[in-house]
Amino acid sequence: MITRKATYRNTAIFGLALTALAGAPASAQEGEQAEAAETRDNVIIVTAQRREQSIQDVPIAISAFTPKQLDTLAVKKTIDLVDTLPNLVGSNNTSLGSANVYFLRGQGQDESFPTFDPAVGTYVDEIFYARQNGNNIALFDIERTEVLRGPQGTLFGKNTTGGAINVVLRKPGEEFGGFAEASYGRFDEVTLRGSVDLPLSDRVRFLVSGFYVDDNGWLKNTALDRNINDREAYGGRIAIDIDITDDLNWYVAGDIIRDSGTNITGRDINLDTNAGTGPTRTSGNYGEVDLVSTSILPLGLDAVFPGAVSKADYGSLTKSYNTSSNLTYNMDNGSVSLIMGYRKVENDFLVNFPLPQFGPNDDIFVIDNIGDFKQYSAELKYNGSLFDDFLNLTAGLFYLKEENRSDFAAYFAGPTPSRDRIITNDTENIAGYIQGDFALTDQITATAGVRYTDEKKDFRISDNRPVGDITDLTTANMIALGIPIDQREKVWTPRFALQFEPNDDLMFYASATRGFRSGGWNARVNTASGLQPFGSEKVWSYEAGTRMNFGSALSIAATAFYLEAKDLQVNTAISQGVFAIGNAGKLLNTGLEVEAFISPVRNLNLYAALGIMDARYEASAADAAACVPPNGTVSVFDVNCELIEPKRSPDVQVTLGGSYDIEIGSAMISPRGSIRMVSDQETSTRGVGPADGYALVNAGIDFKPFGDQLNFAVECSNCFNKRYLVASFGNGDTYFNQPGRWTIRATYKFGGRVN
Repeated sequence: MITRKATYRNTAIFGLALTALAGAPASAQEGEQAEAAETRDNVIIVTAQRREQSIQDVPIAISAFTPKQLDTLAVKKTIDLVDTLPNLVGSNNTSLGSANVYFLRGQGQDESFPTFDPAVGTYVDEIFYARQNGNNIALFDIERTEVLRGPQGTLFGKNTTGGAINVVLRKPGEEFGGFAEASYGRFDEVTLRGSVDLPLSDRVRFLVSGFYVDDNGWLKNTALDRNINDREAYGGRIAIDIDITDDLNWYVAGDIIRDSGTNITGRDINLDTNAGTGPTRTSGNYGEVDLVSTSILPLGLDAVFPGAVSKADYGSLTKSYNTSSNLTYNMDNGSVSLIMGYRKVENDFLVNFPLPQFGPNDDIFVIDNIGDFKQYSAELKYNGSLFDDFLNLTAGLFYLKEENRSDFAAYFAGPTPSRDRIITNDTENIAGYIQGDFALTDQITATAGVRYTDEKKDFRISDNRPVGDITDLTTANMIALGIPIDQREKVWTPRFALQFEPNDDLMFYASATRGFRSGGWNARVNTASGLQPFGSEKVWSYEAGTRMNFGSALSIAATAFYLEAKDLQVNTAISQGVFAIGNAGKLLNTGLEVEAFISPVRNLNLYAALGIMDARYEASAADAAACVPPNGTVSVFDVNCELIEPKRSPDVQVTLGGSYDIEIGSAMISPRGSIRMVSDQETSTRGVGPADGYALVNAGIDFKPFGDQLNFAVECSNCFNKRYLVASFGNGDTYFNQPGRWTIRATYKFGGRVN
């Protein structure tokens, strides 16, 4: 057994910590685009097709965010993004405040264990982030963010069956400048952020940025008379942008992040906590003390189970290192880029899962885990315009290597682990892709592309407490039982699209795209015979959409889609602390997404987003035959073996918001706000986590006394303290969104950062 105690000290670190971002409607508003996103002729430029294009010309359901829009929507960290985008649903993972769950168009993964892969891919500066661990980070100092809905298997690769979140960080500026920001809010939350551009010469530009967040937690622990779910996070980023020659550019960046955020569940003091395991809908408003915990686990594992020795300290601690390098050579007809990345994540946690049916003790079930995850990636990419712009070509070769190691123990009502194991699982992915846009006429463009992926995975396990028989969790026993310990997948993922642009401000498109999500192993089971593999999930998605730009007054984007995901990966709780995934037939989903940005008068910016889904499961013949009432294991059926509603797929989502700038001499006051309305949904499999719909309000007001240099803000997120269910295991172990927060903030810009 390997034990690693947390020894990280509160040292000062410069830089930026950034991961996944998602977006609301992209606008053509001059002010917002000039402030935040790279623009040309007042049209936002995106890289949704791995090359720079006007968003108006991209035949993909895509949303893009500017930093000002992030402020309007109260998006401060990545989890806040689920309250903005059509057909995006998510939450913190259970107990892990630094890991986010994303479901897009009904496809996602709520398991953070490394033998399960997400369905919504995350890219930062073109580097793929393979693991869910550590993706809930403070967000600032970005260039732009893009969210691509629907499978992106051709240009972005595996594990994007739901879509991809593409983040472009801010590069060093050509002028000296920066900003400093400080805020204070509810739960004694203190946030410090800053960034500075340091141009060293005409050819060398340098950037340093960093952040620090600390709060006292929002869950009342009545046993210890203290709050938990507190968070301390800090990190830093450095970046250097070098023009080696007029045609050769090298951009290098690195960041380090430490985040101790947790998401321990609490008991709802307004409900009967021993009500059994049946589904119950729970919603309402947070009171002064609404959710409580009686856990003594913060005192240490030996306080709960005398004699037990822990691997990790209480809570969840994630530390990550990220480096990236992009060497680009520009030619007359295009460019060649060599993109390399390295990511290392350490995720250690000691957390409890209350089980109300066993009485008032919150520490019946405890998980103790230390994990190390490494990934290396390299990509050679070509972008070019050929044959007098008849063909725009994107092609490349991609390589990814993952090395994951988890030392994992679980305790159930006693000092002896119910399971204790070390798991290693590695992935090697080699792919080649090519996509071309063919200008058939001045108004009609055809897109055709394909990606070939050859992926190998392996799984190894050793039991830290063997009993000497075939039940031991060992690789040897898996082999003896005929369970594969290696997987190999060879997949073609094509894309076809046709777009019609009668003029520069109007575009229609139709597309068909394939994607796939990798298979894996059921690593949380208790016996060697249960360590079964599951296969890959494949999806075809068909879309028809339009983009209409009526200048600064109005822009609209609308997409209708139909998708069919076969061999759907669905996980379910099959016993206490045991979760298994199987390939459960199909997910069929038909939907609509509409986004609009409206500026009816000067200084008034309004936006609206609508997401509609009609999702349903279609069970496999094997699952239908295996389901026997009362069902407790087959994921897509309820207890009576009736098909359930797909989880995290609400029928309707609406976001409305806006801001208004009031000029008073040289000063400006800008009220802003948004409301997110979501219909009822299922949060778990087997129908055990039904959640009522909700409306979430964010609001704020900015005051700039003299131009953009200094800004004071007062704001609230979840302003009316609305509580709603985000996850449930069906045994009373329920998870809610975070309560409302208020914040006062001051931001000072200087030098080239002052607009």
